[in-house]
Amino acid sequence: MASLDSTDWQLLGLLQEDARFGYRELARRVGLSPPAVASRVRRLESLQVITGYSARVDPAKAGWPVQAFIVLSTTGIRQSHQMAHTARATPQILEDHRVTGTDDHILRIVAPDVGALEPLIDKLNELGKPATSFILSSPKEWGPLPPPGTTG
Repeated sequence: MASLDSTDWQLLGLLQEDARFGYRELARRVGLSPPAVASRVRRLESLQVITGYSARVDPAKAGWPVQAFIVLSTTGIRQSHQMAHTARATPQILEDHRVTGTDDHILRIVAPDVGALEPLIDKLNELGKPATSFILSSPKEWGPLPPPGTTG
């Protein structure tokens, strides 16, 4: 685990807010020089605290109006590993989380319509027992990672 100070957390907060901030703007906001900020960001990348940069996209506005969570109880370890492979190979599966409890995987999926889910659910039925919950709305869709010890 990387040792992060308050300036590292400030930078992480700013980059999670908007990854397009340049070193000059980040430096201005945290009170360091641009080279010092660049060095810190490179260090956070090399430690794999920062694992990449991306844009958050609204699935409905991008042509995927149906979103759902599918929980899957697999029938064994082989099927669980196959589920992970299937998730990586299936673009409409946005997330696959292997979890503890009565279910083995929680998936977040998108689809152009409800009918388009049937082939995916058929594929998942070969690996275990899927249960689908459609997402009606997302009052909190995403949030930046806070520093450890932060409470609400």
